[in-house]
Amino acid sequence: MRGGVLCIAAVAVLLLAACGGGSSTRLTEAQYRAKMTKIEQEAADAASNLALGLQAKSVAELQHRIDAFSAATQRIGDEVAKVKPPQNAEAANTQLAQGMHETARATHVQSGKIAQLHTAQEAIAYLESTAGNQKGAHEVNDAFAKLRKLGYVRSS
Repeated sequence: MRGGVLCIAAVAVLLLAACGGGSSTRLTEAQYRAKMTKIEQEAADAASNLALGLQAKSVAELQHRIDAFSAATQRIGDEVAKVKPPQNAEAANTQLAQGMHETARATHVQSGKIAQLHTAQEAIAYLESTAGNQKGAHEVNDAFAKLRKLGYVRSS
């Protein structure tokens, strides 16, 4: 009997760990603010790395930076989507996750398009001339503006 209870307890612990434990718990305002500070920094780091692509010497180097940015924005979008924010931030949080996912999708598409070009300069010119990620950028900017107004992200 005792062995069966221990076995069930062990399985329950493993299931909780696999499911992320308390991920269904709504974050407090302070916890969410801290999470958004981390998200902002991750997004800024990804954007800085992408910006270095404008100095790329080859299409492959530029494509590598774009692919890294796409992967980072997908991961950030996934992370944001898993968060259960305070109720007043739910809509903006959902919009931020969607914007990050759209950005990942759009940059992945752009990466495939520049792979067919011959020089880094040609690829950079192509990227600068296309609208590429207007929808994702709008969603992310709008979500951050809403979260800023609610006091969950920095004012800058």
